Amino acid sequence: MTLINVNLDEARDAFIKYIAVANQNCTAPEVLDEVYWEKMDRLDQCWRVLEKLAYEGLGEQLSPQLNMLLKEWAIKEAVELLLRYQSYGGVDHSDPGVQRDFNEKLARQHQALSSELVLQIQEGKKQRAQAEVERKRDWQAIAARAIESQRQQQHQWQNAAFQWVQGQQQLNQQWFQHQQQMFSHHQQANQQWANVALTGVQYAQLGVKQWYDFAASTQQSVAQMLAGAEQRQAVMVEQAIHKANMRKWTTRITIMALVLVGFVALFGCSFFAMTHLY
Repeated sequence: MTLINVNLDEARDAFIKYIAVANQNCTAPEVLDEVYWEKMDRLDQCWRVLEKLAYEGLGEQLSPQLNMLLKEWAIKEAVELLLRYQSYGGVDHSDPGVQRDFNEKLARQHQALSSELVLQIQEGKKQRAQAEVERKRDWQAIAARAIESQRQQQHQWQNAAFQWVQGQQQLNQQWFQHQQQMFSHHQQANQQWANVALTGVQYAQLGVKQWYDFAASTQQSVAQMLAGAEQRQAVMVEQAIHKANMRKWTTRITIMALVLVGFVALFGCSFFAMTHLY
């Protein structure tokens, strides 16, 4: 029978050490009872972990976990032994009979747990192998469905491509017809614009001729106006010169008359003076 390799000495030491400490401290039965149920819960947890590790095939992690479980189990056995023989004066941890019985029970426990874990390992391998077979079978079915789906998609793509090509041909034909119509419309429009441009040029030439005639008549009118203005300016200058000469002679005559009057007045005053004084 296959055994999982663990260090049983650690479990033995834990068993003997716990009994010695309990005897030394005179541990109360109530405390021992609490420790007992605590270890039972701890053993259940450790065993569930071991089953999962064995089922998953993680054999390298089984030894340390099983070693810890056996130490917890050894303490549980020590507590159970103390509770059983507390009314008989306790348990002597150095008693060879006690140690021998524990070693035999520890070996049987190691054997039983190893066998159970080996069965879990084999069951896990079997389940994984079966799952692998089913996965391969599923993958084959999936691959077949994928191939069929790909074939259908290719067929659909081919149909879509054929329809697209036909659609493009129709669009190209429509585009060619549209371009022909647009070319014809452009030709007609260009011809109309050419006619309009020719008419515009003719009107422009006529307008230029009319503008030249208007400019010539305007220039003639301006020349006539300038000539008339020049004549009027000459007449006005001549009248101004005549008026200026008249003012100048009028001023001179006035001054001469005033001077003459002054001489006459002076002569009269002199004559009056000479007549009355002498």
